[in-house]
Amino acid sequence: MIVTTADEIRAIEVREDEIGTKFLALMEKAGSGCASLLMESYAPEDGPVTVVCGNGKNGGDGFVIARKLLRAGYEVSVVLAFGAPKAADAIENYRRATDLSVPVFSWGTPEASEAVKTASVLVDCLFGIGFRGAANELQSEVFSAMNEAPGDTVSIDVPSGVVTDTGEVLGTAVKADRTIAISTLKPLHVRYPAREYCGEISILDIGILPESYAVVTPHLHTLTGEEAAALLPVRSRTAHKNDAGHVLSLCGSYRMPGAACLCANAALRAGAGLLTAAYPEPAYPSIASHLTEAMSLPLPSADGMLSAEALPVLKDFLKKATVLVAGCGLGQSEEVRKVLVELLKTADVPVVLDADALNNLAGDLSVLKARTAPTVLTPHPGEMARLTGKPVSDVTSDRIAVAKAFAD
Repeated sequence: MIVTTADEIRAIEVREDEIGTKFLALMEKAGSGCASLLMESYAPEDGPVTVVCGNGKNGGDGFVIARKLLRAGYEVSVVLAFGAPKAADAIENYRRATDLSVPVFSWGTPEASEAVKTASVLVDCLFGIGFRGAANELQSEVFSAMNEAPGDTVSIDVPSGVVTDTGEVLGTAVKADRTIAISTLKPLHVRYPAREYCGEISILDIGILPESYAVVTPHLHTLTGEEAAALLPVRSRTAHKNDAGHVLSLCGSYRMPGAACLCANAALRAGAGLLTAAYPEPAYPSIASHLTEAMSLPLPSADGMLSAEALPVLKDFLKKATVLVAGCGLGQSEEVRKVLVELLKTADVPVVLDADALNNLAGDLSVLKARTAPTVLTPHPGEMARLTGKPVSDVTSDRIAVAKAFAD
C-alpha cells in the first residue's frame, strides 16, 4: 500500500481536478464518505455530534459531514474554531450547510463550549495535511478542549496538530479515537509519535482515477495484514516439513540463552519447516530444555560465547540450510565477530541479522557491502546508532531518512 506525502497527494488531487473530478466534487465525496463511515459506527440515538471546523479545506469536509448527518436524522452542530471559512470550496459547503439550518457556533461562545463538552462524537476537521510546527495558543486551547471532552473523537485525514510528512508532534495535538485517512495513508499514519494520536485508522477511497495517482511515484509503502498474508506461499495439502525451508538460527550464549529460544520458536511459528538452533555448548541445558520442535547444534565456545572453532561445523551445516538468522543474544567478542564475518562471506542463502550480529559488525561493514544474496538487518535505534556512528537522537528523529541513507 502506498503512503503519500503532503506534496504527493496534492499533486494527485490537482491532476484529478484536471482530468476527472473537480475539487468541489472531491470535497463532496470525501465528506459524504466520512459521514457514511460515521453512521456505520454511531447511531442518531447515541447522542449529539459536533463537527469542529477550521477555516481551510479540512473544514469544508466538515461542513459536508454535518449536512449529511443532519439529513440522516442526527443531532449535529458545527463549531467554527478559527472563524469563517476562507477556501472557496469550503465557503460553498458552509453555505450549503447553513441553508439546511445546521446550527453553527463560534469558538469562545458558551454554545460552542457546550457543544464540545456534550457531544457523543467530536469530528476533528480543523487542519489537514498542511499543518506545520507547533500549535499556537488558540489552536492549543481548541485541541485541549477536544481532548478533555468525554465523547469519541474522529479525525478527518489527519489528527489536527501533527506534522504530516515527519510524524512529529511539536506541541498540543488532537488525540483521536479514530482517523479516517482520505484516499491514502500519509507518513503520519505510520510514523511515531503521530501514529499514537490516530487511534484506529481506516482509509476512505473517494474514487480518484488511476491516471491521477500515476503522476507521482511514492517512495514510502506499508503492508496491510491482507497484503502481508498474500505474500505467503500457498502450501500443498501434501506438503511436509522439507518443503518449507530449513532455518539455521545462530543465536544465544551462556548468559543469554533465552534469545536463542525466542528466535527459534518465532521462526517455527512463522512457518519454517525445519529449524536448527546453533549455540555455544555451555548454553545447551538452558536452550534445549525450552525447544521441543527445533533441532540443536551445540558449538565450541569461549567464555560462554561462540569460538572460532565453530566455523567448520557452521560452514558445513550451511550447505543444507535455506536461510541463516544470526545475532540474538550472541554476545560480543573478537571470536564471535570472526565467525560472523566468515559466514557472511560464504553464505549464499538469505540472511537476517539482528542484535549482537550488528553490534559485532558495526566497526567494519565491508562484509555486508560485499554480499550479493538477500540480507536483512533489523536494528533497534541503539544498534542503528552503532552501525551509522550517529547519536540515537538523530536516528529516532528521522528513522526513514537514516535507514535510506544507510541502505544507499
